[in-house]
Amino acid sequence: METNNIFSTHRLYLLIRRQVFSNGKSLLIALGGVSGFLLIISVLVAYFNPSALIGLTALYFTCMFIGGYIFTSNIFNEMHQIQKSYSFLTLPVSINERLAAAWLLTGILFPIVSLLIMAAIVLLANLIMNLTVDMAPFQSVFSPTSLKLIKIYVITQSLFLLGAVYFRKNNFLKTLLALIVVSLVLNIYTGLVGWALFGSLNSEGMHIDGNNISPAMNQLFTDYIPNMARFVFNYLTLPFFLVTTWFGLKERQV
Repeated sequence: METNNIFSTHRLYLLIRRQVFSNGKSLLIALGGVSGFLLIISVLVAYFNPSALIGLTALYFTCMFIGGYIFTSNIFNEMHQIQKSYSFLTLPVSINERLAAAWLLTGILFPIVSLLIMAAIVLLANLIMNLTVDMAPFQSVFSPTSLKLIKIYVITQSLFLLGAVYFRKNNFLKTLLALIVVSLVLNIYTGLVGWALFGSLNSEGMHIDGNNISPAMNQLFTDYIPNMARFVFNYLTLPFFLVTTWFGLKERQV
């Protein structure tokens, strides 16, 4: 249908609703299980060691990151299953709507719901802490650090969204393995380039001599390149992987 090439918010809403209802039971079980585990841990910590409650924030966000990456990696499972792929690919929606629905569910709604669940868990734990400890401070997951972590999640989950399209099985593990391999190759390449430009070889092996680095080159490595890397990560990573995912969806739909 030609009209499918036009972005429709109504069709987007219907597609999101379809995704939520078709996977709602498994999502609720997963969220309930993880939330229950975190609540038990938080209550025990609040009761026996209230001062350590704030340290559980790292555990909350670790669960959110891992759970979100797994959820993202499986968002296009229907497309890779022989029994369901035809019905999924022939839905009267455009590629833009498929991508928007997947990204809104995994990159926007998931972290919002996770943050609200974490806030509820912390609230219950703090109530117990305030009942057992006089004048105990109120801990919260809403902080500048938490918002920064949410931003990092939104950016990095786009890599797993791409993996959800290109890998047909074990999407999460294959995407993780691909990231490890790429990171390893980049680290080796960077190390070899640095050694080739400023290094030397002796009985102790390869090492980089800081005396060989000029002030301009030192500023390049300590200032310009880190700033460029932050700019690329903050502003280009998400658009790049969303566009690449779009082309992957287009290839599958054709």
